[in-house]
Amino acid sequence: MIRAYDRFTNAVLDLVRPYSSTNLAPADSVWGYLKSHLPPLKGVLLLSLCITVLAASIEVWLISYAGTLIDTLAETPREDILQAHGTKLIFAAIVLLVFRPLSQMLRHALNDIGINCNIATLVRWRAHDHLANQSVGWFQEDLTGRTAVRLVDIGNHVADIIYQWLNAMAFGLVYMIGIVALMSDTDPRLALPLFVWLLLYMGVMILFIPRMVNAQQTFQSAKSALTGVVVDGFSNIDTLKLFSDRELMVNDHKVALENARQTLFVTRQISVSLRTILTTLEGIMMVGFVGYGIWLWTHELATIGLIGAAIALSLRITTMAEWVFESLRWIFLRVGSLREGLKTIAQPLAIPITKDAPNLTITGGEIAINNVRHHYGTSQGGLDGVSLIVKPGEKVALVGRSGAGKSTLVNLILRFHETEQGSITIDGQDIRAVDQDSLRGAIGMVSQQAALLNRSVRDNIALGRTGLTQQQIESAAEEAKAHDFIMQLKDAKGRTAYDAHVGERGIKLSGGQRQRIALSRVILKSAPILILDEATSALDSEVEAQIQTALNNVMQNKTVIAIAHRLSTIASMDRIIVLDAGKIVEAGSHQQLLAANGMYANFWQRQSGGFISTDPEDSQPPNKPPS
Repeated sequence: MIRAYDRFTNAVLDLVRPYSSTNLAPADSVWGYLKSHLPPLKGVLLLSLCITVLAASIEVWLISYAGTLIDTLAETPREDILQAHGTKLIFAAIVLLVFRPLSQMLRHALNDIGINCNIATLVRWRAHDHLANQSVGWFQEDLTGRTAVRLVDIGNHVADIIYQWLNAMAFGLVYMIGIVALMSDTDPRLALPLFVWLLLYMGVMILFIPRMVNAQQTFQSAKSALTGVVVDGFSNIDTLKLFSDRELMVNDHKVALENARQTLFVTRQISVSLRTILTTLEGIMMVGFVGYGIWLWTHELATIGLIGAAIALSLRITTMAEWVFESLRWIFLRVGSLREGLKTIAQPLAIPITKDAPNLTITGGEIAINNVRHHYGTSQGGLDGVSLIVKPGEKVALVGRSGAGKSTLVNLILRFHETEQGSITIDGQDIRAVDQDSLRGAIGMVSQQAALLNRSVRDNIALGRTGLTQQQIESAAEEAKAHDFIMQLKDAKGRTAYDAHVGERGIKLSGGQRQRIALSRVILKSAPILILDEATSALDSEVEAQIQTALNNVMQNKTVIAIAHRLSTIASMDRIIVLDAGKIVEAGSHQQLLAANGMYANFWQRQSGGFISTDPEDSQPPNKPPS
């Protein structure tokens, strides 16, 4: 029996394929978004509606039969009841014991398992698929925590809307319509109070629901802002504890918390008033319906069974009305929440994906930057008309104060942002015309902030690659001088060495350890183009010297772009490009730039501990050439 039930429920679960993707961009309207997710659910939705109509019809028939039974018992002698009506009684018993439980089981299985277990997964799968294609620049415009919460919540919102509609709205509406039809068939006059109540009920809903939706959307926005404040605070808890006292931290949270509280109050205020009005309407309906039935009975126009059924129906319909109201309220609360979530989820791709774009083909690794301007949508910062050719196999360093445009140039090459003007080509191929994954697959990068995922060391080193052997992973770690400390790692769950998990963003490791794991990843990738953004900044001098030797080996036969403030690390590069205010102001080898006695020479003379000064006065040429 248990195995049969397990097979049945698994079959219902498999009625929907939740991992079906779509090439269509998410609709930004609630109905459009819901409609776009219905095709994979069409079969199970249709089946659910049919079972819902059947289940509701059985409920209405049972109440109707209860009235008939009362009349039958009143009119038939006790000794004749089984002989005269035994077949009908047995049929009613079969309905109660077999057909009713079976129909309800099918209805709940389809709704709770077939739909509810799949729809949230389907929505989140597609939302993640869309957001994963957003540019890095897009993610920098909003709090990552808030985006993640909205992605998870939007699945709940859609699931609740569809589930509540089928599980309560459809069932309740079919039930109430069935009651009106039943009463009309028995005595059209009995249906009149119900019909009037139904019109008033719908009118109140139409009046209040839009206000409730708007209030819920405002609350959801405040709730998202609260989540963002909490995530931002906890993500930077070390900085807050260093620079902000506890009272200020608490007050920032309190402001967001109170805003969420006040907006929630408005939604509940509307809800309380609506409940009160509906309860009053239910009282009017019950008095009118039952009172009118009694009046008919006193005039011998209705049987006692009909009155009994009328009383049962009135009590049942008020319960059903409250259930429908709760479901409707929940649906439209979720509509407001969904509308708020779509502000993030349904944003078009900042950098659209070109369908069937060819893969980038690397023949030498030449990078050509042609009159590129990029100011992040403003009038300042970024790059201002930069042209540069990095020849195949050439090692080029980018130097300049903070804000000079070094990172902007790297981000544009990686196509994390789209150039506002000009173009970038690799081996003659415009990076806007090639597949984005193939572009980034051809580039290895180690940045100043080595980002690690909360996974094992092995997974972090082998990120994005499958089929690697343990020997290959360890070899890359040894080359990056990481193997020895990795073998000493142990996490809170007792996992050791390459199986140990590194924590969120690698927080359980030191900066130098994170950097060396990131270097291991790049060594293993062995891409033809290499970008180093302060790749050794988190390392001590001894380890840096070891890593620099490893990097020199990795850079062989690769096109390299390196950003560094520690000039000693890039002095041996083929060419050094000096950026200032988004423009190239100097270019040449280390010795050529020193001889030119310009900005680079000034940096070289004035740097402390090997780092470039960020003082604007330091850009003035020195009084004499550096030695």
